[in-house]
Amino acid sequence: METIMPSQYTIYLVNQSSSTQTFWCFLTRPAEIASDPNVFANSSASIAIDSNDPSTNYFVIPVQYSVGAGASNNAVGLDVQVTSTISQNSELAQVWNADYANAPPKKGPKLNLASTSTGPNSIKLVTNSFNQEDNEALGWYSNQSFGIQTASGFMGMTWSPSPNQSRTLTPKLSFYISVGSFGSSTLADWTQVSNDSAQVSVPGSFSGGACTVTLLNNGKWKIAPGKPAQFALLENLAFLKSDEHSQLMAMAYLEDATIQQDTVTQVHWDTASVAKLSAEEEAEGYVANTFLTGTITVATALTAGFAYFVVSGVQFSITSVNGATTVNFSYSGAQSAATIQNLLVAGAQAIFGGNRP
Repeated sequence: METIMPSQYTIYLVNQSSSTQTFWCFLTRPAEIASDPNVFANSSASIAIDSNDPSTNYFVIPVQYSVGAGASNNAVGLDVQVTSTISQNSELAQVWNADYANAPPKKGPKLNLASTSTGPNSIKLVTNSFNQEDNEALGWYSNQSFGIQTASGFMGMTWSPSPNQSRTLTPKLSFYISVGSFGSSTLADWTQVSNDSAQVSVPGSFSGGACTVTLLNNGKWKIAPGKPAQFALLENLAFLKSDEHSQLMAMAYLEDATIQQDTVTQVHWDTASVAKLSAEEEAEGYVANTFLTGTITVATALTAGFAYFVVSGVQFSITSVNGATTVNFSYSGAQSAATIQNLLVAGAQAIFGGNRP
């Protein structure tokens, strides 16, 4: 079965402290470099939020890694501002060749995708043989970075590469949310970053591709899966006024049943097929039905033995239950498989109703 995961994650930020705070987001280190003291935190992703600001503030983090290489007059170290001369988006299993030049003249590095591959959950950086000692004697320092480039800025880590060095990194989608006097693209100590921060990780901290991180008025952090409560209420307001909601309430009343709204967190698709029409049916303009089966998991425990659920007006039949939050389902209707699979995704709002016999 295929697990459909979000292509991006959103971390909503709430400031309940008594003053304006600047929130920073840092990507945690892969295990291979977690104990290396010469690897520094590097982030340009920050947002200043006023005390009890009612507006919506967040970091949107795509599931898209980035590798970078650079050279400058600044040696890699604490409180040094470092940005990559060249960066490339990277997929898992890719290998990148970082080629640094010998000075003089002072030239930037090249970063090229190799024809080889590494493990399916890793990214590898291979550094060429270059004269690091002579380059640094001339004030020309090499750097190498790994992380995620977002609309809010870069979040990752930076180090000084050694000649003929290979680094295999197995990233994890885990982040530190911190407040403090960090500098944009200025290298920071991991202890400073992680102390008194909120750490959120995929999938445990998220629901529907979102989580909410709140800085409380006592200086402590609160982490909650999903969107902020007031944001979810505004989203649901349109549904509560809709004809679909009225219909579901009427069905619940007629069936002497309850309904429940919940957020889809995971979707597995099992089978897909399209009914074959006869020549007569095709001539009459009939549309062939699509048949789909799969499994969904929702954020909270289902309170009844429901018979169906509805997503954006499309009804799915529940065929069996797997635990408190997971059900097997089927769909039969005129819409295409692609349309239904694009509709029923992690983060969708599902309304459960009916009574299973």
